[in-house]
Amino acid sequence: MTGAGLISLAPLALAGLAAIVAMVMAPLASLQAIRAVAGALLVAALAVVILRAGSMPAPAYEILADDALARFGAGLSILAGLGVLAFVQDDGGAREGPALVAIATAGGVALSAANHGAVLIVGLEITTLAMVALTLMPRTAMAAEAGYKLFLMAGVSAATLLLGAAFAFAGTGSLMIDDWGGSTGLVTVGAALLLAGLAFKFSLVPFHMWVPDLFSGAPVSAAGVAGAVSKAATAVALLRLAETAPGGVIWTLGLGAAGAAAALLGNIVALRQESLARMLGYSTIAHSGYLAMILAAGGSIAGEALLVYIAVYVPAILAALCIASALGGATRTDLRGLIRSSPLAGAAIGLALVSMAGLPPTSGFIGKVYLFSALAQAEAWILLAAAAIGAAVAFYYYLRFALAAFAAPEPDAAERMHVTSGAEKAMLIVALALLLLPGLYPEPLLALAAGVVP
Repeated sequence: MTGAGLISLAPLALAGLAAIVAMVMAPLASLQAIRAVAGALLVAALAVVILRAGSMPAPAYEILADDALARFGAGLSILAGLGVLAFVQDDGGAREGPALVAIATAGGVALSAANHGAVLIVGLEITTLAMVALTLMPRTAMAAEAGYKLFLMAGVSAATLLLGAAFAFAGTGSLMIDDWGGSTGLVTVGAALLLAGLAFKFSLVPFHMWVPDLFSGAPVSAAGVAGAVSKAATAVALLRLAETAPGGVIWTLGLGAAGAAAALLGNIVALRQESLARMLGYSTIAHSGYLAMILAAGGSIAGEALLVYIAVYVPAILAALCIASALGGATRTDLRGLIRSSPLAGAAIGLALVSMAGLPPTSGFIGKVYLFSALAQAEAWILLAAAAIGAAVAFYYYLRFALAAFAAPEPDAAERMHVTSGAEKAMLIVALALLLLPGLYPEPLLALAAGVVP
C-alpha cells in the first residue's frame, strides 16, 4: 500500500476515530465537549477530502473507490454529519448521540466509496444501525415504536441486500459492482432484490413506512441522519450502480416506478400534515422519488442533475430539522411569529422551505431546473409529469409552513419559542449561505458536479 493510498483512507479513519473518542468521552464529559471533539475530527476529515480534490485516484484497496465521485460523497456525508452534530441532544441523559452521528458519518463515507458488494452492504448497515440507536435513545413510547419499525424493516432490507448480492455473484462470478452489468436470469433476480433493499434505505415507496414515525417520534438527530447523511451517501451509491445498471430494464423500470410513486405519495400525504417534523418526513420521501426518477430516466446530464439536487437538498433539510429540534414538536401554528422572536431561526426555516419548494433565488431552484431538464432530455414524459405534479403540490404546503414563520404570533407563542445554541446558530448561518450562494451564483456547484460524474 502506498502513502497516497493510506491518505485516501484518512477521511474514513478520522470519522471512525471521532466515533471512538466520542464514545469514550460519553460517561466522562459534557455533551458540548463531546460535540466539540467529534466535530473537530470530522472537520479534519473534511479538510483531507478538500485538499485531495483534483488529485489522481489512489485507492488503498480495490474494493474502495477513490475517484471524484467517492470524494464528493464523502465530503457531503461529512458536511451532513457536522450539521446533525450541531443539534444532537443528550436525550434521556444519554450522551452517546455524537458518537452515533460520527458512526453514521463513517458509514456514509464508506458507502460513497463502495466499489464492492460487501462494502456497499456494510456501509449501509453501519449507517442504519447508528440511526436505530439514535432513535431509541429517549426511551419513550413514540421513540420505541419508531425504533422497532426501523429495526425490523432494516433487518428485512439487510437480508434482501445480501440475497441480491449473492444472486449477482452467482450470475457474474464477482462481487465488484462494475462487473454486475447484464440481464441474465440470476443477475436480473439479484438486481430486483438489490433495488428492493436500497429502496428501503432511500425511503422509496412502498418501503417508506418507517420514515414519518422516525421524523415525528425519534430525536431530530435521527431524522437528520436519515434525511441528510444516509440519503446523500445512498444517492452516490445508486449513481455508481446506475452506471452498471444490473438487470437492465428491470432496474430502470423498478427505480422509475418507485420514484414516481414516492414523489406523488410523499407530497400528497405531506399536504395534510400540521406537524413540521412529520411534514418533513413525508416530503423527504418525495425528494428521494425525484432522485430515483433522475437515475431511472438516464441521459447525459442525469448524473450531474442528481449530484446538484442532493447537494442543494442537504443544507435545506438540515436547517429545517434544526428549527424543528429547537422548537420541540412544532406545528405550523407554532411557527407563527418566529421571525420576530428569533430572526435567524425564522429566516432559516423560511429559506429552507422555499428552497425545497424550488423557488428562486435559492439553490433549490437550480436543483429543480436540473431535475426537470434531466427528465425532459431523456424524454421520460411519464416521470416528468409525476415530478411536475409532485412539485406543484409541494409548492403549496411548503409555502404554508414558510409563510407561517412571518405571520403574526399567537397570544401564547412566546412560551413555545426557544433560543438556539451557539452550535445551532453556526450551523444555520452556514446553511443559509449554502441555500443562497449557489442560487445566486451556481457556476461553481455546476462545474463541481460536472467534474465528478463518472
